[in-house]
Amino acid sequence: MPAKRSRARNVVALVVCATVAGGSVALTAPAIAHADPTGCAATFNLLIPGTWETSENADPHQPVGILKPVADAITAAHGDRAEVYTLPYMARAFDNGHTYADSKIDALTKAEAVIAEVSSRCTNTKFTITGYSQGADAAGDLASQIGNDDGPVPADRVLAVGLLADPGAGTKGAAIVGPRTSGEGIADPRPKGMGTLSGRVASICDPGDLYCSIRKGDNPLLGSLGSILSKTPSTNGDTSNTGDSRSTGGSGNAQLATALTSDFSGADLPALGRNVAALGQQLSEPTIDVGGVAATASSIATTLAPMADLIDSGAAHAAAGQLSAAPVGSPEHSASQILSSAGASDLSAALNTVTTIADTAGKLADSGSSTVASTSGDAAQLSAAADTLGGQVAPLTSTPADALASASTVLSVLKPGTVVNQVLNVATGVTALDVPGILRNLTVLPQKVAALDAHGAHQVAGELNNQFSPLVKMAAAVDLRWVSQVLSVIPDPTGYTQIAALVASILGGVDVIRLATLIGQIQEIAWTAVEKLLPPPGQAPDPLGAGAAMAGLLPVGLDLASVAVNMLSGKATKTPPELLGTTTNAATSISTQTEDVDLPALTGSLTTMAQSQGAEDLTALVGEGLKAASFFTSGAHTNYNALVVDNAGRNAITWLSDWLNLQIRRSV
Repeated sequence: MPAKRSRARNVVALVVCATVAGGSVALTAPAIAHADPTGCAATFNLLIPGTWETSENADPHQPVGILKPVADAITAAHGDRAEVYTLPYMARAFDNGHTYADSKIDALTKAEAVIAEVSSRCTNTKFTITGYSQGADAAGDLASQIGNDDGPVPADRVLAVGLLADPGAGTKGAAIVGPRTSGEGIADPRPKGMGTLSGRVASICDPGDLYCSIRKGDNPLLGSLGSILSKTPSTNGDTSNTGDSRSTGGSGNAQLATALTSDFSGADLPALGRNVAALGQQLSEPTIDVGGVAATASSIATTLAPMADLIDSGAAHAAAGQLSAAPVGSPEHSASQILSSAGASDLSAALNTVTTIADTAGKLADSGSSTVASTSGDAAQLSAAADTLGGQVAPLTSTPADALASASTVLSVLKPGTVVNQVLNVATGVTALDVPGILRNLTVLPQKVAALDAHGAHQVAGELNNQFSPLVKMAAAVDLRWVSQVLSVIPDPTGYTQIAALVASILGGVDVIRLATLIGQIQEIAWTAVEKLLPPPGQAPDPLGAGAAMAGLLPVGLDLASVAVNMLSGKATKTPPELLGTTTNAATSISTQTEDVDLPALTGSLTTMAQSQGAEDLTALVGEGLKAASFFTSGAHTNYNALVVDNAGRNAITWLSDWLNLQIRRSV
């Protein structure tokens, strides 16, 4: 993870973000040296780094990241005849108030502007374009535009395009270098291909790198999620002028992308305690500077807002176990401390309190009252609110400052990282389900209950308890309700609408907890009835008592059938996991909504679902989890300096450097 940006850099980043938020992404290219035509280099070599490898304010003449050796090789071979320019751009993913797509659009827009400016000023200069990861995503889009006569420079001025770990891999016209892959880029190939640049574009991908080699037919959930997140700008972004033909629309996609975005760019967690103390000190002065109070309160609110959002999102709860297991002293372990302290604080209330302080002080300042006496009613109101604020955030402000500082980078990307892990955890867990058996028993159990078949009800309920065990464990391990919100906007790539409903229902937790509780009640009641019908030796059977016990099953069975049908149709509400095992009041739960429901009709709906082709294919659909989960710990996305790509034994970085130098040498 990169080190925390300085406050000065944060201020600049906020200015850029504000420019983006104002409407269309009208970003200007970073300033480049304006030499006269006689000083133009023979080639201009644009390198676009990957996510987190650079920033908007980086020095373009200082190579960085995995492409630095490529830049150094070009400079060593050609000197000042080849200008090397490493593009400064957002280079983030969901951690600066904007999505990955917003960041890529920033790179593409700035790259277009840089090349257009150099092309206009230096009419004889030729170009190479190279990108890695997110940078390759932008570089590939730029190459596609140029090759299809829609770019900032004619195609005949581009010597070569190198794409390393391209999320758009598989684009027609991009030559594959190195080992063949079985999949395509997670952001999908570019529909227009490379056009007239075909043959001048080289693409290198590690076969184990799912960013550039994913078989979406085998990995539909992860593939769809990748497509959405890589191409959908946040609600503050706009692709209208980017020429990105792969952009997707839809408010649901944008909602998902924005929901996974955290903005810690203006947050100063280490200073939170100092700022809260400073606010109290400001309000204890005989004469209170209301402008200063408003500024301090606004700074605190800027820090608390992303933390409160993170806690409310469900990501914090979902990631807590993994973070706490990290080595003590690591940023991940520090993040677990922060989340624990934040959870013990009342951040939502604190945010309301400090916002009220900022608003009140701001209104006083706007009214012309730059100061107020500490004895005034306004001052007393502000002081009381500050005291309340101190108590609301006490657990968080008591956390060591070094932990607060090191945790920021982890917290800023917790949402997207957690949701992918959660989706995979759920998908992996579902592969352990006996789906046909669950569907069959959910159909049979209400029938056994309706027939007052104590033996049959007890047996089927026992089987369902065992079959539901993986889902119940999953409900305790992940935040199913949060995952269900994510999955609800991911399209079903197979086209099976019934599969989509079933997957969304099961993975969303539906009422797994309630179903498990109801099944447990049925098993217990049925066992009581069986004991009365088959008592121990020496005791007479009690059929009347058994009948009375079985009569108690009817409302529970009706409730079960109703919940099960809703589950399998994807319309169920959800019961919190902490209520597992809590006895439900069946009469209350069905009194107004299901008391007139026909039990045979409900079981008939279950039978129809159980016999559907979609239900039979469920396990195959979600079986991707096991394979995909191993990818995220493989390091395949970052080992290109060790990936051998030719018979000479050259690795990807060396090959790319040699190839670019060859194209440059041929042109001069």
